[in-house]
Amino acid sequence: MLRPQLQQHLHNALHAGTVRSVDADVVLIVGQAGLVSAMRAESCLLAPQVHDTVLFVLLDDGSAWVLSVLRRNGGEEACLRLPKNTNLETHALRIKTAETEFEAESLRLQGQEIRLTGQSVSLSARFLVLSGQILMQGFTVVRSFVRSLIERAVRRKAVYESLDERVQGLAKFEADRVRQKVATSFRLRAEHADLRAKEQVVLDAKHIKVG
Repeated sequence: MLRPQLQQHLHNALHAGTVRSVDADVVLIVGQAGLVSAMRAESCLLAPQVHDTVLFVLLDDGSAWVLSVLRRNGGEEACLRLPKNTNLETHALRIKTAETEFEAESLRLQGQEIRLTGQSVSLSARFLVLSGQILMQGFTVVRSFVRSLIERAVRRKAVYESLDERVQGLAKFEADRVRQKVATSFRLRAEHADLRAKEQVVLDAKHIKVG
């Protein structure tokens, strides 16, 4: 049992020790104060691991708190533990790493302007929704490989210098009205062609050649 003078010296003072074991937020520390069971303080964002050197304090009420990790000796990856609800507020924030991974059940990016820039950017999802008032695209090459594509647009306007589409299988197009305007020539080539109208078909040209 420690002498009262030594107990008074140890309490309300900062100590360093080595982590013996960790169970959730309960840390077992060995050091000058002996074997101490301490709780990880909310301010200790770096979660202590076995063999780490930590700074802790003993209070008069008998409680002990780990304030920070002084030196990492654990073999596992470091883990930052924040409170359950945490807000990070700053004027400007820049994160620079060799590799970054976000994993969450729900991830939301919200801002006045959001930019994604990279040598290669990939979006992969089981269900992907893109919505907005104005969509602007500018690409040198566009390649799409989809099994099923459904588009709903009130108005869509596109300008291409050259457009080449090839469909393997059935290409189906339905509309209430269709209007096509070709500046120079229109050519239709097929092994079998079937043109039908319920009421009227009009062929109007200066020269019409059949056969």
